[in-house]
Amino acid sequence: MSNDNNTDAMRPVIAEQVPRPPQKCDGQFYTVKASNTLFSIAQSFGVTVQQIVAANPQIVDPDIIYVGQEICIPTDAPTPTPAPNGQLRVLTLRFLTETGQPLPTVDGAVQLNARVIVRATFTRPVSRAFFFLEPTGTETCELVKLIGVDCPSAVTGVAEVLWQVPAGTLGRVFVVACIDSICAKSDEVLVVRNNS
Repeated sequence: MSNDNNTDAMRPVIAEQVPRPPQKCDGQFYTVKASNTLFSIAQSFGVTVQQIVAANPQIVDPDIIYVGQEICIPTDAPTPTPAPNGQLRVLTLRFLTETGQPLPTVDGAVQLNARVIVRATFTRPVSRAFFFLEPTGTETCELVKLIGVDCPSAVTGVAEVLWQVPAGTLGRVFVVACIDSICAKSDEVLVVRNNS
């Protein structure tokens, strides 16, 4: 089983070629698009290829998925790197186009569009996630701006906001998420949006 699968989803020759979705799904269903691989889908949802394959017994070969195929994305799957004592930790902080494609990074800075999905994944479901931008050149917390807040469902460890990015934005984005009185902060990610 390859985690660096670069083979895009195949177009079925006949409708019967597409495997049916599993009868039971502890998570959400996702419909495969032409540019998808199991690896890219796993990255988008903050799970592993192995977790997707385990939730989808109809996937015989992880290198073969079909456009239009419905697969189960598990939300209650164990995290690949469990936190000690069930601690809350931020696993990923990603920047995506409105269609869910990862944005490019140039010289260590994520290149932002005018509208961007900012998605974070966590070791446990969170009740609140706060997304912030600290402008570059400032080390004072008074200048940090709130980008958005998400109150995700209690079953998933994923939170996201749609950010209207002002032209000329340059700074570091981070997320702070909380469950009751326990909070965790992500690493900061350098972002830039040109004036166009």
